Amino acid sequence: MVSHWRNLDDAAARVVADGTDTALLVALMLWLVPTKRSPAALRQSCRDGSWTVAQALDQAHAALPPAAATAAAASQLLETWHRCGVRVAVVGDVAYPSRMAAGWPELPAPVFLAWRGVPPDEAPAIAMVGARRASAYGRGVAGWLAEALGAAGVRIVSGGALGIDAAAHEAAHQTPGSTTVVLGCGHAVRYPRAHAHPGGLFDQIIDHGGTIVSEFLPHEPPRANRVRERNRIIAALADAVVVIEGGARSGSLITAGAAGEWGRQLFAVPGDIRAPQSVAPHQLLRDGAAPCTAPDDLLEALDIREPHDQSSRVANPVSTLLPDQVWKLLADRWPYPMSLDELADTSGVSAAQLLAVVTRATAAGELADGVDGVRFRRAPGDVP
Repeated sequence: MVSHWRNLDDAAARVVADGTDTALLVALMLWLVPTKRSPAALRQSCRDGSWTVAQALDQAHAALPPAAATAAAASQLLETWHRCGVRVAVVGDVAYPSRMAAGWPELPAPVFLAWRGVPPDEAPAIAMVGARRASAYGRGVAGWLAEALGAAGVRIVSGGALGIDAAAHEAAHQTPGSTTVVLGCGHAVRYPRAHAHPGGLFDQIIDHGGTIVSEFLPHEPPRANRVRERNRIIAALADAVVVIEGGARSGSLITAGAAGEWGRQLFAVPGDIRAPQSVAPHQLLRDGAAPCTAPDDLLEALDIREPHDQSSRVANPVSTLLPDQVWKLLADRWPYPMSLDELADTSGVSAAQLLAVVTRATAAGELADGVDGVRFRRAPGDVP
């Protein structure tokens, strides 16, 4: 029996974040495991009793001491986190993000936060959310904003989903600001598969100094309520939230509501008034959200006023890899993409030559290539 408790302490020591009390993490795990109690219930206990997490756990364990089998189960969960390369902090610890801990337990910060990659910090951050079934326009705008903000040192926070989330993460993860993914499942669950497979987007984010966080135990699957719950964390980890696209029932509206709860600035990107993906941002604009029409809108909200115009523009005519007529066509169409067939038909450049120059420009980072065609990764500058 003694070995169960020793193994638990050892397992906790392997995942505990710097500055986190190992004994507190052990007590939390012992409370969570037996009946899969909700961390929200612990937050409610802290509110009702005006207790710290440690005091609430002391009260719970005094009423129902944990058994050896509980210690063994908790050890297995901690070992799973360890195999995933996870670190864990409890609310109130120095490693736990202070912008999210502010106002706890009145505000719904998670009791613990588990992350892979660099620890969450207090760098300027923008949450960028929108539709999974995003339009080419929405993906283009998300990539443009995320890359320009990241170049200015701003961290991009999003939910790791397909569509707008993916466009933002992909554009930001190699910039100085990097990016944070907030999961709607545990770290041991590969979801969404398009991003969580070995060598996929999530691994690339970790390799480039990004962070992947979760409030869930390692094997918790991505049920709808969990995916919705994680939206409040996206808002809490940022200084402002920008909604790019979304339908009338979009989850981005949940994140927008959380922005108000956390006291974050809210922005929305205007879209095509006929498009169903524009319903959510246009509703927010009617309700008082600030319009976001360029990276400057968000940088000014963060009080970042360093010159950054060149970071949000495509290479100038001296350095572009594209023929002038191709450059002009893509600049006129931006942020919408053009198919290679359309470019070949309207530019006068042969299909073979066009494929060669587009391939080189994409590899160099000048162009982004998607199912709808190619577009500039950033807003075009003056037409050559």
